[in-house]
Amino acid sequence: MEKDRIVRINDNLKKEIAIYVQNSDLRDQCGFFSVNYVDTSRDLSQAKVFFSTIQAPLGEKELVIFLNENSWKIRKALSNLLPIKRVPTLKFYYDDHLEKVRSLDGLIKDI
Repeated sequence: MEKDRIVRINDNLKKEIAIYVQNSDLRDQCGFFSVNYVDTSRDLSQAKVFFSTIQAPLGEKELVIFLNENSWKIRKALSNLLPIKRVPTLKFYYDDHLEKVRSLDGLIKDI
């Protein structure tokens, strides 16, 4: 039962974070922003947010730093949107999974 709740919270966080970033003043630095996965701890104190982006003016490392510095804004906005008592602390990580898949596809095509 608790696992189902975490899955629902992860899905809600994923959706609301992406919507907030795309509709806020953060979008100028983030380009086309996509949240790929959210992993919330069992006690709901922390959430790891894995994201990817296209056409961002900042590099991957700079974007991670920028989002982590502004995570309080996102968290504050989420507190008004989500039906949970306490919004977890957000920690952003760049998800390079898609680039790895593309490079593997390229290697397979070369064979």
